[in-house]
Amino acid sequence: MDYLRHDLRDALDEVNPEVVQTSGATTARKASVAGIACSKCKSLPAPGCKLRYCGRCKARPYCSRECAKADWSVHTRVCDSMRRAHDEALAGHEARGGRGQNLNQKKRETLSWFVAVPGLSNEVELLAWKHRDESPLILVSSTNPSDTEGSDVRVVMIPRSIWDEDPRFLDTYSETSREHLRDIFDDPSCCLNTQFVRTDSMQYSEGILPTRETTIRHFRDDLVRSAEIVEALTATTRAEDLVNAFAWLERVFRRDKVVETLKHIRHRATTMHGSITPDGSVPVSSRALNNEVAYMMFNCLCLEFSVRLIGLRSAVHLNGREGVVRGLDPKSIERWNISMDDGTYVSVRAVNFEHIRRGDYKRRSP
Repeated sequence: MDYLRHDLRDALDEVNPEVVQTSGATTARKASVAGIACSKCKSLPAPGCKLRYCGRCKARPYCSRECAKADWSVHTRVCDSMRRAHDEALAGHEARGGRGQNLNQKKRETLSWFVAVPGLSNEVELLAWKHRDESPLILVSSTNPSDTEGSDVRVVMIPRSIWDEDPRFLDTYSETSREHLRDIFDDPSCCLNTQFVRTDSMQYSEGILPTRETTIRHFRDDLVRSAEIVEALTATTRAEDLVNAFAWLERVFRRDKVVETLKHIRHRATTMHGSITPDGSVPVSSRALNNEVAYMMFNCLCLEFSVRLIGLRSAVHLNGREGVVRGLDPKSIERWNISMDDGTYVSVRAVNFEHIRRGDYKRRSP
């Protein structure tokens, strides 16, 4: 059984860290998430080429004059507020000693830094999805650009009731920023079920204003779907939920790993959980197997899988305690290591934990 332990760990490590359908799309997806694709057609600039920006606001990127013209009927509603926000950002950038023509490049560097933090984009997007009815601004901030793991990154959900009405919002943001947010959310084309607003803020040096960039992002269907599947998997043992999980894994795993990964899940279903699973079929659902597949999905997304211990007989005092699954126990293929809230570790079977914190997901800690 030792070979299975290592092969399963390899399979867990081979999943793409963010939701992408093919590994070749990784660069394009990251650039798009960073907000540096054409605002109209969403295409990336060709090698050696640069995006153009709206001549009025200097902030809306396009790949061509044709796309800029085609987008004008939509962009015109927010162009003025974007121009004011850009002018404000430019003044701050120059006050920090930066060159005016390098402002957009600095913004792209800031956005790209946040995109590179494992699991952060997924955490932010699922938070925005959970609170989408509140017209939220998702603030993502850091004060340590040299920490590529993003250990100090903070993610805060600011509902419209705060950013639009609370005077304390202006202690940190300008009235121009508030007006820009109003233009975005009041635009008739704004759909809270398809898009959200995010501000990335990086404090590059102590004592100076941070570099901020506010962008409109679009919800990714596969990411939202992943949370729905995990919640269904860990709430009950319906056959269709495991079928949905298999279909999701087939979309996000590297193509050369799909067959191998599903084979290992079927093997565990048979050897660990007593499910007779013919080749090519989905195993019979069980609480333990569902927990393992749900953990695998969140591991793929670089999100923590938070659990509560249940049903322990030899360690009854641990029942009800909460922690985070950290992977297979290296000493036993049947058990999983749980990092408890007090920093200790325990090793339990998958049947002895239940998923918690539904809808409130955090990226995996470095």
